[in-house]
Amino acid sequence: MSTALTASLILLVFVIIAAIIALVIYVVKFLIELTILTRNINETTLMVKKDVEPILGELSTTLKHVNSFAQNADEQITTVRKLISTVVGAIALFAGKFKFLSGSFMKGFLAALALFRKK
Repeated sequence: MSTALTASLILLVFVIIAAIIALVIYVVKFLIELTILTRNINETTLMVKKDVEPILGELSTTLKHVNSFAQNADEQITTVRKLISTVVGAIALFAGKFKFLSGSFMKGFLAALALFRKK
């Protein structure tokens, strides 16, 4: 029985060695494929970076122009608001005087008209 047991143990050792060799081959092949994949990803990343950099530069320039345009428009709107505020303030100031003058003028005109009617 010891010969059969020895033969079985030797067979088991060979099977385990074969399994370890197969596993090592599989891991090495996996690492090679992984290296190739990382190289391809790196190349793809570089290509995308080269293509995106000019677009980002143009976008940055466009945003600067839009920002400049918006600031210019904001300054013009502020100027127009100040002008309208000044005009409205002046009109409001004169409107009070015009009401007084128009009331006095109307009274004087009606008085003169009444004088001419009597004659």
